[in-house]
Amino acid sequence: MKIMKNIIIVLVILFMSIMTMHAQDVFDGMDLTKEQRQLLKSQKELIKKNSKTLRQTFSPEQKAILRNNNLSAAEKQRALASTLTSSQKKIVDKNKRSIKKARAKFRTTLTPNQKRELKKRYGKDKGKFKNNMRRKLNKNKRKRMRN
Repeated sequence: MKIMKNIIIVLVILFMSIMTMHAQDVFDGMDLTKEQRQLLKSQKELIKKNSKTLRQTFSPEQKAILRNNNLSAAEKQRALASTLTSSQKKIVDKNKRSIKKARAKFRTTLTPNQKRELKKRYGKDKGKFKNNMRRKLNKNKRKRMRN
């Protein structure tokens, strides 16, 4: 049960960081205010800072897990989650809460037209949004690999 909780925490943080880091891709073509652009930028910086803080606490064993190219990303996440210390888990929880808070703050700045545009683009179903987001991320990844 404890291992499952750790895995879920790590996966949530990774997913949220990916979503937030590519938030500007999601909002391409939308008219964002300066405040909204600044919020997106600060979210991205917060994610980077939180990730850096967590990485600095990693033990050599945990760093070795991340460098191991024989493991898939999911296997690395599971292995890393099982080695997190209580202080690292607290950092992960803190990061998760700060990301949620930042996202909620951004959502409050959206106008009804922007909300409608997002719903039109990604549907009301969050599953559709995640699938669209995943497709867009994979497409961008393939573009970067070609270049």
